[in-house]
Amino acid sequence: MISRLRIPTLIARGSTLLRYASGNLPKKTPINCTLSKRNIQTNSFQKNQHLEGYKDSERYHGHYPSRTHLCGDLRVSDEGKRVVLCGWAQTSRALSQDLIFLPLRDASGTTQLVYRTGQANELKTQIQGLGVESVICAQGIVRRRPEGMSNAKQTTGDIEVELESIYCLNPASPNLPFWPNQPQLPNEEVRLRYRYLDLRRQELQNNIRLRSMTAATVRQHLVDNGFVEIETPILFKSTPEGAREFIVPTRKQGAFYALPQSPQQHKQMLMAAGFDRYFQIARCFRDEDLRADRQPEFTQIDLEMSFITPNDIQHIVEGMVTSIWDKALDIKLTKESFPHMTYSEAMSMYGSDKPDVRFDMKIKDISSYLEDIAGDDTLDCIVVKGGSALSGKELKAMQKTLDLENDHGFAFTKINGNSIDTWPTKCGILRKSEHITHAIPLMNKTMGIKENDLVLVHKRPQYLYGGNTTMGRVRLHLANLLQEKGLLKMDEEKYKFLWVESFPLFTPDEQGVRTWQATHHPFTAPFNEDIELLSTAPAKVRGQHYDLVLNGMEIGGGSIRIHSPVMQSYIFDKVLQLEKHEYSRFDHLIDALSIGCPPHGGIALGFDRLMAILCNASSIRDVIAFPKAAGGKDFVVNSPSAVTPSQLNEYGLRLADS
Repeated sequence: MISRLRIPTLIARGSTLLRYASGNLPKKTPINCTLSKRNIQTNSFQKNQHLEGYKDSERYHGHYPSRTHLCGDLRVSDEGKRVVLCGWAQTSRALSQDLIFLPLRDASGTTQLVYRTGQANELKTQIQGLGVESVICAQGIVRRRPEGMSNAKQTTGDIEVELESIYCLNPASPNLPFWPNQPQLPNEEVRLRYRYLDLRRQELQNNIRLRSMTAATVRQHLVDNGFVEIETPILFKSTPEGAREFIVPTRKQGAFYALPQSPQQHKQMLMAAGFDRYFQIARCFRDEDLRADRQPEFTQIDLEMSFITPNDIQHIVEGMVTSIWDKALDIKLTKESFPHMTYSEAMSMYGSDKPDVRFDMKIKDISSYLEDIAGDDTLDCIVVKGGSALSGKELKAMQKTLDLENDHGFAFTKINGNSIDTWPTKCGILRKSEHITHAIPLMNKTMGIKENDLVLVHKRPQYLYGGNTTMGRVRLHLANLLQEKGLLKMDEEKYKFLWVESFPLFTPDEQGVRTWQATHHPFTAPFNEDIELLSTAPAKVRGQHYDLVLNGMEIGGGSIRIHSPVMQSYIFDKVLQLEKHEYSRFDHLIDALSIGCPPHGGIALGFDRLMAILCNASSIRDVIAFPKAAGGKDFVVNSPSAVTPSQLNEYGLRLADS
């Protein structure tokens, strides 16, 4: 992932900025961030209750029997037992006036309660008056279901509980916005607003419980390998470390905290403190535009080690991931499950620094065949086997989607019987080569070009930087099209891991503010053999950085850190060209490196993204208990929200005009 050094600014969502006030603030109406009125209704008795004193006859007040079993635990072996269950009542089914079924759900599963003629009529009335999702306590006798009435889809499907008594502990509103088990769910905004109701869905329950188990697995593995769990501060300071920060004002005018984007600097200082092996399941914050895989507050598995090599860290991570996959998915990973690839190889062969290697479709360099066209650039070529099945309309749409319509260095052609020996003449700039006649049979043989294939070509600069190339984006787009048509053969292994290493330490600053920016962050150490290039050829310096990629997604990234205060200061000042006031914000880190800090390195894995993969969730919002929606909104509590003029005044702030 490519990050930039930027100076944070104090911003507020919306059209206003927070600025300092030099004196008392004028009274202004607070920003109205209120969401639309909630639609959970109460009855008229409850609304007027304050006029009559406390009355709450719908709920049972007093002692109720203690729970003896969970709803999902009962089996035929429990037949005849008197049990007490607690949970949420589901929709009752009356087969007749004499037979009513009432499913009862808790976190473990569902048990069917049954009312039959001969039991107290009061029970029948209670069941008929229960609203869906009301919380009840039920007592009864476990019975085997009649012959032919078992439900194989439920673990408790062979039994039912014959009711003796019901206690309604808390009736649900008759106007719930939705039922967690209804087939057609409302849109995500409604579900996020009533997240406590949405979380009752079995899918989300399973996701959050798997998250808990995974966190426990991570902790156990790291503790067993000598790591110490240490919490680092949430209230940090603003540093030009990467993405935009969240700024926290204080009552001291002009003094602000910042929420940490990661525990990066603190964990390096812990190495200087002699803790050797640190870890933390850390909360991190970035004020970025949200996507399906991003949240303004997120969780990462963070670790750091002293006196180690990249292989040492990778060995620890591989063991941890292997334990997670074993316990969560019952899949056995081995050392061979984690191959290695350099950044240069990944970008050259797959056009991405996080390649999806579940399918082949590698990029080939055909520059040597057509040197007069390539010149100092590189000619990338992809051969899509059977790609002629893609329509011209689909390929034109791809050009538009990827903004290639006016890229004269890009071309494609379908191979048929007439073009198999002449296809370069139909590929844009290739047709001008003087070597075509000699090159065609060699390229056909080397790349296995056959009839019905699709050949795509793009001319690009030799120098590789950034996260992907044009042909890398084309490769992924074509893979999606072919998958939809059932024409792409995927690897039999569902999960394909890959270590990508040896990234360039610096990349050009595309914004033009400086010559270079740190490819990942400014604390990554260069390869020892590249140190001399820091002053003469920064573009050629490789960083000791490594990313863990899974199915084309980066799930973790780390590096060996700079432990020399001299080198760290040189990179801040001479290579990255930070202003003095910028790199002075790192004085605390330079001081820590100066007191005898050991060589060290670490890694952080995105816990939310990892869980989304384990749960096969389309968004990380589905693996977080209370996620933010687009724009950073928390619909449950209606935040971010306005504050009063007196609160702004206390912090010496005022709202600027938009």
